[in-house]
Amino acid sequence: MQIFVRTDRTHLLEVSPAQTVADVKAAVEALQGLEAGEQRILFNGVQLEDAQVLAEAGVSDDSTLMCLLRLLGGAKKRKKKTYTKPKKQKHKHKKIKLRVLKFYKVDDSGKVQRLRKQCPNCGPGTFMATHFDRVYCGKCANTFVYEGGAPSGAPKKGNNNAAAAAAAAPAADAGGKGKKGKK
Repeated sequence: MQIFVRTDRTHLLEVSPAQTVADVKAAVEALQGLEAGEQRILFNGVQLEDAQVLAEAGVSDDSTLMCLLRLLGGAKKRKKKTYTKPKKQKHKHKKIKLRVLKFYKVDDSGKVQRLRKQCPNCGPGTFMATHFDRVYCGKCANTFVYEGGAPSGAPKKGNNNAAAAAAAAPAADAGGKGKKGKK
């Protein structure tokens, strides 16, 4: 009878039903050079033993046997990682009702007054963040530093020497050694 043996390619073997699986392994070793001890022969998803006769295993004419190589071992099981520090909590956006009211004030006469400085680059409607020594636009990154520290209306934080140093720093960096300066 003829059977097909699939390795990396398909071989056609002429065998008798009384032959054993060891005979098929020897034939594959002669054809392809794979050691018989390293081979595993599978038929219908079941591994066949070397002493098993082909007819008893259910192998008939034009059956296909799979020939695979033995795999030794496997990947080592990885240990579960234990964390010593707790997870950092993500910042949640606080939703405050009518928050826009802190940007405007309405007089008794009905006139609307803007309480925060608007960005000259972005136009009306884009307010600048007020810090103790500067105002900053979050949209275009435009920054205005107050000369002499904080403005009269803003609360003073830290010492006045730090505010003066921060105000003088942009003027000193304009010499050309700064990161964002033009060359």
